[in-house]
Amino acid sequence: MAIVLFDWGGTSIKHGIWQQGALVQTASTKTPANWPAMKSTLLNILQQYQHIYTVEGVSVSAPGNVDPEAGIIGGLSAIPYIHHFAIVDELTALFDLPVCIENDANAAGMAEAALGAGQGKSHVLFVIAGSGIGGAIVKNNVLQRGSHKYAGEFGLMTLDSGKTFSELGTAVAMAKRYNQRVAAASALSGAEVFQLAREGDAIAQQEVEQFYHWMAVGLLNLQVCYDPDCIIIGGGISANQAVFAGIEQRLRTLVSEKELQEFMPEICLCQYGNEANLIGAAVNFEQKMARG
Repeated sequence: MAIVLFDWGGTSIKHGIWQQGALVQTASTKTPANWPAMKSTLLNILQQYQHIYTVEGVSVSAPGNVDPEAGIIGGLSAIPYIHHFAIVDELTALFDLPVCIENDANAAGMAEAALGAGQGKSHVLFVIAGSGIGGAIVKNNVLQRGSHKYAGEFGLMTLDSGKTFSELGTAVAMAKRYNQRVAAASALSGAEVFQLAREGDAIAQQEVEQFYHWMAVGLLNLQVCYDPDCIIIGGGISANQAVFAGIEQRLRTLVSEKELQEFMPEICLCQYGNEANLIGAAVNFEQKMARG
């Protein structure tokens, strides 16, 4: 038996098969322009898989404020047409199969907690840093949603002068600050600013240090609020071991300055990278089916 997995993004739809505890035969396609085209694309992909596998259900990782019980995606996202209607009911009728949907950051956190870097730990925080910061809280492999289903929206924390963790603590924000300071003719990326810092650019070095500082402040706040067994870092920066080492070193310095050595977070890199959302969709489906 197999589960068809989808990871919906603003530019592409990733998909694959989960079979016997493994992710197999992954691929991607361009995100359709509207909901009818999306349904047609998803059904076509499902039918192709059904020629090869015995499919027992479909599980989706999606942007937005997902309410799995109501089967609705609230909020806003880069796919504007998926919100505020009974989307699970529509997909269930379309596929004639059980369908699960979970928020993409939550799905990635579930994957890492159950099978990845947090496996075997009872209390895990997952922090994903991209254009903003999101995350998930997982206790004993159960996702914690909060009363408004916003648990894990770490990027909304205010860190300094009204600015949030997302506004201060991402490589995207770092690059924006650098570009503003040097009045760059063309905007440089976070990766390019890190490279300039390694090459000795003084302004780039200052902005990289600011990035490390705000990441450390945000992570320490999470540690003293939740006291988890570990904090797993995902997103683009997780692919760069040197950046991770810089964050960890600044965090140790901050902990020492605040005399909070007993609260030094155990931070680690995510295991599954770009596949975490798909794997988390599979974990979510299996957990839901087990609960009945």
